[in-house]
Amino acid sequence: MLNSAGALMALDERTSFNSSLGGILQSSNYIGALSGSSWLLGSLIFQNWSSVESILNNPQLDLWNLTTTRQLVNQDGLWTILFPVLFENLDSALSHLNFWDNGDKTGIKYDLQNKTKADNDDYASDKTWSDIRNIDAFANHEMPFPLITALGRKPGTVVYNLNSTVVEMNPFEIGSFDPSLNTFMDIEYIGTNVSNGTPTGVCINGFDNAGFVMGTSSSLFNQFLNTLVCDDCNSLNFVLKWVLKQFLTRLSSNHEDVALYKPNPFYNSQYANSNNITTSDTLYLIDGGIGGEIIPLSTLITTDRKLDAVFAFDSSDDLDIMWPNGTALVNSYERQFSNQGSSMVCPYIPDQNTFLNQNLTAKPTFFGCDAKNLTDLTKDGVVPPIIIYFANRPYEFYSNTSTYALTFTNDEKLGMIQNGYDIATRLNSTIDENFKTCIACALIQREEERRGIEQSDQCKECFKDYCWDGTIATNEPLNLVNFTDSGLTNGSTTFYGDANDKYQSSGLSLFKREETEDVEVSISNTGGKMLPSMISIILMIVSSMII
Repeated sequence: MLNSAGALMALDERTSFNSSLGGILQSSNYIGALSGSSWLLGSLIFQNWSSVESILNNPQLDLWNLTTTRQLVNQDGLWTILFPVLFENLDSALSHLNFWDNGDKTGIKYDLQNKTKADNDDYASDKTWSDIRNIDAFANHEMPFPLITALGRKPGTVVYNLNSTVVEMNPFEIGSFDPSLNTFMDIEYIGTNVSNGTPTGVCINGFDNAGFVMGTSSSLFNQFLNTLVCDDCNSLNFVLKWVLKQFLTRLSSNHEDVALYKPNPFYNSQYANSNNITTSDTLYLIDGGIGGEIIPLSTLITTDRKLDAVFAFDSSDDLDIMWPNGTALVNSYERQFSNQGSSMVCPYIPDQNTFLNQNLTAKPTFFGCDAKNLTDLTKDGVVPPIIIYFANRPYEFYSNTSTYALTFTNDEKLGMIQNGYDIATRLNSTIDENFKTCIACALIQREEERRGIEQSDQCKECFKDYCWDGTIATNEPLNLVNFTDSGLTNGSTTFYGDANDKYQSSGLSLFKREETEDVEVSISNTGGKMLPSMISIILMIVSSMII
């Protein structure tokens, strides 16, 4: 969430200081999120698409206050949940669990939505996802078209992988391009009983509660609890672990570890190629990133949307030291060759070993730079977009944190946002003064190719610096754990700020901290207690919106 907040701040022309990439957000057609980044996207939308900076500068909004424990399970009261399990009373146990709407104002929802009025503490509890249609910024086309994703789970199973159905939720519809479903329905009326899209009774609205929809995309509930009971986990004693395992088993068997959409809006759909979802009266949805596609590409890089360029921000924790290794993009690339990904168009992506050996996670990397090399991946005349990829790495803060950490200090929060900004801008173009020009070259590339316009010499130089050249690393994987400005190393990390105060700025501060000299820090793994790793946010730009 917070890395992505920094990235959005970098791309937003409303940012008060001179961001080298400001305005790209305003030029984007789509913005997509899943899992933790759905929290960020939803909280910005329901403030009438406020800027990240305005939220940070207005503490009265009571937003992103993450200094208080907001855990799925408050371990201080863990026994109040687990005792009923011993006596076969699951309903009683579940009554103590509420991810989004805890009555004592400790639920995650209260970090993301402010009080709707000064004298009202309902924290937008009555807002629905379809209400976005009526928000001024959306109605006036002042923001990208937002969507978040979740995965469909077949009733009676606990299977989730790249073959799982990706379900998109946008202000108008819920549905999927995947052949297994291939159906969309008006999200405002998902509480209505339907058969093959036709209402069988009274139309009902209000079921698309905004907190519920965001919670659906980020429902890592059972995965969080599993971190407490795994064989190598030692945070609980063996008695608590045994009881909690029984609890998890019963949750799963009763489908209480997923988001339940009943009635099923896709019941009896004639357009689905599979009956895994359409024959049940209930739609079962789980976290959007749990199947392996941690960046929500598949619902956006489709032949229907015809995108030219994609900004993809990856905060995965693939490696033991909790930095990305490119798996997020690899999974999206591979999914397009399955039946489920038949509508996807993704450029060539190398394997993880190449990502690390060629430093593709240490600096921004462009994939799919030359359309002439993508003819085998073109579908229905639609060329895959250029993917502009940013992997999480340290510049001013060590942001390699646990997926399940939900509390952190205000300084840690600001440090994470600052570092996300640094990643998106290459330290506001101080590492490479031509970086903003190179981004512009990537954005206009597909349109130039369509018009037969030769690249400028400047853009050719940019593509030499930032495009993956198509080669695959054949040497053994390198175990490099630290970072230079543009590469990986086992030497010292080039770190901008004070080694003893990791959220100090190198001079281009979002938060007006004093300047410091850049220092080198040798470190293999550090970081705060913060950012959920499955929080990648993407912005899509189509040709009609390009310069």
